Amino acid sequence: MRTSRTWNAAVVAVLTAGGLALGAASPAAAAPSGGREVRTAFAAPAGPAAGLPVPGSLDGVAARSPGSAWAVGQTSSDSTESDRPILAHWNGTGWRTVSSPALPARGGLNAVATFTGGGWAVGQAGVLVHGGDPRNLIVRLAGTTARRMPIRPADGELFGVAATSAANAWAVGGDDSPLILHWNGTVWKRAPLPSPVGLGVFTAVAATSRTNAWAVLNPARQPGRARIVHWNGRRWGQVVSPAIGASYRLFGVAATSARNAWAVGFTGSGQTVILHWGGLRWKRVPSPDGFLLAVSASSADNAWAVGVTASGGLALHWNGRSWKQVMTPPSNFLAGVSFIPPSRHAWAVGGSGGATLILHWNGTAWR
Repeated sequence: MRTSRTWNAAVVAVLTAGGLALGAASPAAAAPSGGREVRTAFAAPAGPAAGLPVPGSLDGVAARSPGSAWAVGQTSSDSTESDRPILAHWNGTGWRTVSSPALPARGGLNAVATFTGGGWAVGQAGVLVHGGDPRNLIVRLAGTTARRMPIRPADGELFGVAATSAANAWAVGGDDSPLILHWNGTVWKRAPLPSPVGLGVFTAVAATSRTNAWAVLNPARQPGRARIVHWNGRRWGQVVSPAIGASYRLFGVAATSARNAWAVGFTGSGQTVILHWGGLRWKRVPSPDGFLLAVSASSADNAWAVGVTASGGLALHWNGRSWKQVMTPPSNFLAGVSFIPPSRHAWAVGGSGGATLILHWNGTAWR
């Protein structure tokens, strides 16, 4: 079964079934490749619990500065075949959805990453209903333009992306078989996988330099525990993921250095899983119950993890000593989080009542 990170459907499936598999139908048919000028479609001002005036949910967010950030997701409608990607930009005063020929008429965006001078957004274009196949989707973001990039293999879905420069980026996902792609400044190429990584799907990737990157994979066979792989500048290799006495899946990873990284997810019984890399091995860190979907870190003593509980969105903060829950405005779930460099402020995105949700951490509270 193919998996999709369409969180508004997937989280409901997790909470109702109490299982580990995030499964959801995703939309429909690929559009021609290539993209031109981005056009402003809608605008949402900054403020408490902002959203975009389109039905749907946001799955990823990435900030480059206080005056520039991107958020991505997917619209929702009565027919999954008509859902389309959401791409929104923060210009320092408000969030604006943007449209471009680079975006397929049907599909979704799962993750976004920024670097000096641009960014990347990844997801899928295709039909996940009625037996159709999704197509890998990578969009290059530069100023006010978006351009769809050619990639091989074509079939599949991408769930994570990370970039350290205009000449170094990673995208991960899969379609039954795991997939890692690398951008070398000219072309996206498939990277050799560690052996034996097995069947499954990569759900997230993080990188701090050309010689340090992490990716997390959820195996196709259940029950089981997620796998973690590391890039050392020459190859991807498996790193032992800790046994915690229960099966678990990982859906987010973040790193600030070679000696500081986080991976987050959950067990089948609804316990959050937070793993920390301190330079020698991955260890589990105590955390409240819930389902974690994303993590972002700015330093060894400052990180956010977001997700969902039975009562709504979940936000946890790491202060260098422990993870503690922080109250947020009402929401169905939070699926993405990003620090805003160089400050300690942050963005979080998700969904609430069928609408997109954007929250801002101002250093004191989520609004």
